[in-house]
Amino acid sequence: MEGDFKTLISFGLQGQTFAFDSLMVRNILPYEGQLTRVPNARNFILGVINLHGNIFPVTDMRKIMGIDQQEITVDTSIIIVSPEDKIESQFGIVVDLVKEVFEVETERIEPPVFQRKMGLIESFQGAVTEKGELIHLIDLLHLVSQIESKK
Repeated sequence: MEGDFKTLISFGLQGQTFAFDSLMVRNILPYEGQLTRVPNARNFILGVINLHGNIFPVTDMRKIMGIDQQEITVDTSIIIVSPEDKIESQFGIVVDLVKEVFEVETERIEPPVFQRKMGLIESFQGAVTEKGELIHLIDLLHLVSQIESKK
């Protein structure tokens, strides 16, 4: 349909830019090492965080995607998302840096550039070029289903 827009939030990982639906984002926090470790958790779960009296698991997007680890910097952030729009479904995703929130016409979204699996991400929703930069779109709902199936 002409004129349809999608609002995305973009973030960086290892020099590449990824994005997902910004309507699922509840909060963005600086990463300050405020996590409580959870014994016997899967390798991509860094721990849990207490945010406004609610406890959320925090995942490492680099480990989820099978990307080499990098040192934590001042730009490292935790994006709190809620794919099902419920407090119980909220979790954090650690990324190298949060870039921006932007709107894109859905007709500008191209087929995905990556044709292979990246860690738990079996496929990407698509790709879009914004301000001269190629951005890979992640289907957050599909990612959550992959994370939950690995329990």
